[in-house]
Amino acid sequence: MIVLWFTGGAALACLLGVYLPWTAWVLPAGLVCLGAGVVCLLLKKWPPIKGLLLGSGLALVWLTAYGALFLAPAQDLAHRTVRLEAVVTQYPQETDYGVQIPVDAGEEGGRKVSALFYGEDDLAGLRPGDTLACVAYCTPADTIQGEESLYYASRGILLKIKSYGQVTVTPCEGIPLRYAPAYLAEGIRQVIDQIYPPEQASFLHALLTGDKSGLDEVAQNQFNRVGLGHVVVISGLHVTFLVGFLTLFLDPRKKRSLLLLLGILVLFCLMTGSAPGTVRATVLCFLALLAPQLGREYHPVTGLCAALLLLLVCNPYGAANAGLQFSFLSTLGILVFGQGWSRSWVEKVPKRYRPAARPFLGVLAISLSAMLFTVPLSGAYFGRFSLAAPLANLLTSWSVTAAFVGGALSVAAGALWLPLGQVLAAVVGLPIRFFLWAAEELSRLGLAAVDLDQGYYALWALFVYAVVLLYLLVPAKGKRPILPVCACVATLCLSALLTAKTTQRQDLSLTVLDVGQGQSVVVTSGSARALIDCGGTKDPGDTAATYLQSTGGSQLDLLILTHFHEDHAGGVLELMDRVKVRAIALPDVDRDSGLRQAITAKAQAEGIPLSFITQTSQVTLGKAQLTLYEPVEGEGTSNERCLSVLCALDQWQALLTGDMPEEEEALLAARERLPDGEVLIAGHHGSKYSTGPALLTAFQPETVVISVGYNTYGHPTPELLERLEEGEIQVYRTDCQGTVTVYAQNREEP
Repeated sequence: MIVLWFTGGAALACLLGVYLPWTAWVLPAGLVCLGAGVVCLLLKKWPPIKGLLLGSGLALVWLTAYGALFLAPAQDLAHRTVRLEAVVTQYPQETDYGVQIPVDAGEEGGRKVSALFYGEDDLAGLRPGDTLACVAYCTPADTIQGEESLYYASRGILLKIKSYGQVTVTPCEGIPLRYAPAYLAEGIRQVIDQIYPPEQASFLHALLTGDKSGLDEVAQNQFNRVGLGHVVVISGLHVTFLVGFLTLFLDPRKKRSLLLLLGILVLFCLMTGSAPGTVRATVLCFLALLAPQLGREYHPVTGLCAALLLLLVCNPYGAANAGLQFSFLSTLGILVFGQGWSRSWVEKVPKRYRPAARPFLGVLAISLSAMLFTVPLSGAYFGRFSLAAPLANLLTSWSVTAAFVGGALSVAAGALWLPLGQVLAAVVGLPIRFFLWAAEELSRLGLAAVDLDQGYYALWALFVYAVVLLYLLVPAKGKRPILPVCACVATLCLSALLTAKTTQRQDLSLTVLDVGQGQSVVVTSGSARALIDCGGTKDPGDTAATYLQSTGGSQLDLLILTHFHEDHAGGVLELMDRVKVRAIALPDVDRDSGLRQAITAKAQAEGIPLSFITQTSQVTLGKAQLTLYEPVEGEGTSNERCLSVLCALDQWQALLTGDMPEEEEALLAARERLPDGEVLIAGHHGSKYSTGPALLTAFQPETVVISVGYNTYGHPTPELLERLEEGEIQVYRTDCQGTVTVYAQNREEP
């Protein structure tokens, strides 16, 4: 028990120390806690408080020391151009602008810190152990897309480095022992690529080596939506598979076999990147295997505490790592509740059916208990959680096991004799295809995952937790879960119904989704829905589909595209996979665009009518009228030839112009004689060259909504914001307010 309190104090102190912006308190508070803990230790009183104080004190003192030893050298390099020396620690990964390389870097002859080096494509062939020398500019690794973040610090990465001029590369000789696990992982990936087709190879890269770079964004969204994201993040699941398979051949009761087994465990952990979940599982298995040899009883919660302490010693900022938080909370739920639930459920099954029921009930119990503590965390990080996770894990657990074990065997066989590996790969491909198929099909379910910030789902989640707590805490004999389960299912159905009805009761509403730097606007009138554009930097297809499914089903009456740039149409293909689109309206421009060709080909394959807008057209959507204005220019850039949309209900008007520049806006206003309006979606995400004076004078909006995210263009620009302020126009921004919804009511009705 004292270990539990000590670990709890250390974890809490680290969380406070890394999340609170003011740090001057850390060392004094650590010394005070440490002193108070020593007093309790000498007095031999209050064991829980003693453990809490000692854990907190040591963690805060170590946090200060970590800052001096590791953060300070990085801060000395920040915002400086230096002559740099760096040692490559992992294989390069491709980015949109070159390659990203994990390195240990510093000034010539100076202290090295962990960093990410960004270079040109010609550095893609570097290997761990190679050294670089160049002039480079260093920036702190404390922001992501312009916002402060502990993401990199929690992974031990302290700098981002951009090279200037020539980079001198000195190849390493042989394979350095320190980087041997990275070479082994690369060798495994190369064999996988030789014996598996690309889609299956990308999945096995993640499953066996932790490299998710080959998985496309759509697949990862599908996995996360149905609660299978943990499968492609090396964690306890994979370590369990490995240990279970190895113990078929190695007897852990024999010392030599045990040493070999422990060595393979450590090698696997290092080879896959030593992610928090992998380290946690490795420590737990290590202790569980070692305990009988030492004549000790293994206690899993104590092992969990030991793993957490080890990770915090290596990097106290790891307390802010989302992977660590999810890993430990899910494991805690399994240890506290999952194993007991599994046993009790199996005991309720008639004896003759228990052998068959045990695996299924075990998977279900583990899945539900793992979610018990992680659902609030998922809501905090992602604003949603997966309802399909228990079903998805139940259906795919066998295929994951077969893919992991079979994949490892096929790689080993392929390394010895390639044809044998290819034969095994053909067999192992069956469970891989099943897993990918199941994830894709389950992700299409309307309520596979729900947004907690939509409708009544947050209230439903609170109700479920209240029911679970009452069930666990209220003493009673022969408690049966059927009643609380039925209550949770019934209230979920009620929440979905009320959410849909609340959305559909509006005569007209526009919801500008937060898709980062892009645009995606849902237009709703009663039960009819249209979507104008679907692009951006925050998973636009997944965001739009989840919103639509969370608020009223998986059908879209009309998809309107203003033009074919990624920030306006990049998510359409994923949207069409998830939601049934009944019709698409689009401009007849950019015929050579690869995105246009992909969208039209998919629509034709699925029998979706395409309407190319070459003249102004009107569409009825519920009680509302949508006017689709043809592009004002026959030639010019894609932005100049955007489709525009006017959404109207009685005298209430809202206008969207895509990325249309102000010259074309003026032509549109003159050609169409635009009415006075209420809402304008700012053109080109707040560019100073759009939403010009001519359009503002003609349309006279009361409100402007800017769909914008982190960008390097300066959107929304000061010039635009000044124009809107001079016109006394109310402004909403998705980068500040998140998703924005505006409503209109038919003024003819009371």
